[in-house]
This record gives sequence, C-alpha cells and structure tokens, in this order.
Amino acid sequence: MEVVLLGTGSPVPLLDRAGTSTMLNVDGERLLVDCGPRTVYRLLEHEVNPGAVEHLLFTHQHMDHNASFFHFAIAGWSVGGRDELTVYGPENTSRLLEALEHVYEEDIEYRQQVGYSGEGIDDIEFVCATPSFEVTIGDVRVSACPVEHSIETYAYRFDDTQTGASVVISADTKQVQRLADFATGADILIHEACIAPVDNSVSEEDVMWSEFAEPMNEGKRDRLAAVHASASEAGEIASSAGVETLVLNHLLPYRDIGTVRRQAESTFDGRVVVAEDGDTVTP
Repeated sequence: MEVVLLGTGSPVPLLDRAGTSTMLNVDGERLLVDCGPRTVYRLLEHEVNPGAVEHLLFTHQHMDHNASFFHFAIAGWSVGGRDELTVYGPENTSRLLEALEHVYEEDIEYRQQVGYSGEGIDDIEFVCATPSFEVTIGDVRVSACPVEHSIETYAYRFDDTQTGASVVISADTKQVQRLADFATGADILIHEACIAPVDNSVSEEDVMWSEFAEPMNEGKRDRLAAVHASASEAGEIASSAGVETLVLNHLLPYRDIGTVRRQAESTFDGRVVVAEDGDTVTP
C-alpha cells in the first residue's frame, strides 16, 4: 500500500500546497480521497492518468475538498478514457453529481457528439457514506467513521486484506476519541493540523495573505478549535490509537513546520511526518 499526499493545503490558495487530496495505490488499484483544487494536475505530476482512477471518496463537501471534481470527472472520462466511476461520500455529495449534470450538460453532449461514449459520465454511481458504511474495492476494505466538523464529515479507514496494512484519513475534525478507536492498530494515521503557529521568519515579500501571517486572535482560534485540531491533539489521537506513523496535513499558509512537528512529538512517540504536496508514505 502506497499513500500519495497530492494536496495538503487548506481553503487558502497557495502555489506550494494544493487543496486536500490523497491517493492510495493498492496492488494496482488507485483510490482517490477528496478532490480539492489542482488535484488533476497533481495526478499528472505523478504520471497518473485521471481516467485510471475509478473510485473517488469524499470526506465532506467543502470547496478545498471538492473544487476539482468537475475537472476530474470530465477530463478522466473524455481524454482519460474512463468508462466507469463510483463516487462515495456524505448524502449531500449527490448534489455535486446533480450539478455536474446540470452545469455541464451541453459540454458533455458536445463531447458525445464528437465521438465520446456516454459510459463513465452519464452513469456515475453514487454510494452514500454512513456510520455503518463498509465496501471492498479490490483488495481493500473501506470503512467510515463520522467525525466532528461544521458539516457531515467522515474519516475513512483502508485495510489491505492481503498484506494487513492499514491507513486512516481523519478528514477535517476537532479532536474526537471515536476517531482514535476507529484508527486503533492502523499503520498510518493522516490527521489534519489546521490549528498551528505562524512562522515569524517569513518575510513580508513572501506573504500574499497577510491575515494568515499573524497569530490568530483568541476568538478565531476558539471558533476553529470547534471544528479543527492542532498537531498536539492529532498526536494524542495517534498515541491513543497505537498507530506507527502520524502524517499531518490540511495546513494553513505560513505555518512554523518545525514547531508543528515538535507539538505532535510531544504527545506521540512514533514517526511524525508534516506533509508536503507530493510526499509518498508507505506502511
């Protein structure tokens, strides 16, 4: 099992961090979790044809997790040659599929008129995620766990039935014990660390979004803490779950990466990775 961190950023646009998206490679089967901004280009950077990805799982429907869906669906089907796609996610994911049909109806019809088959775009299958969700894709058993965010959101666990390797992706969430229970014994936990200190060494010339180059005021931090986690909290979850590797993602701009790592290491004594776009992690 190989995990590729395609996008590790947040809703704030950055050149070096795309929106949230993670790809798992398991014995030739590629599974995509979330499809944030620039996902298609990140796939190409890893020499992956978007059309080769037939399973897309959404943790929730926020822009930084779904903005590239239309690009992925249409490009993967037409130029990518995909003739089958299954999308998984919370109930409101069905609205995203309806929007594809309505917004791009004429675009899709035009492509069919010039010779593309409707297979892979007119018949996208949707599977609704629930607390009892479980599905097997190739050699991978996938299960879901509701977490605590501003809207319905699910963490996913991926267990390789052949090798026993396992990966859990937290999605956006505050610290919740049931996620630790869900991740128990996993090899890798990918957990958000949105609440993190700023890097005071960043020069003004390198700052596009000045709001994020200053420490959060107490009110904003409290509001974020109701739906997001810090690195130390992620470390506590990883420690409670007994995982081997903690990967931190969903990072805001201008964060102090060294301090983020040390915060996680203060509560977790396993391997800590502060993710960058393009990182590959294996159990």
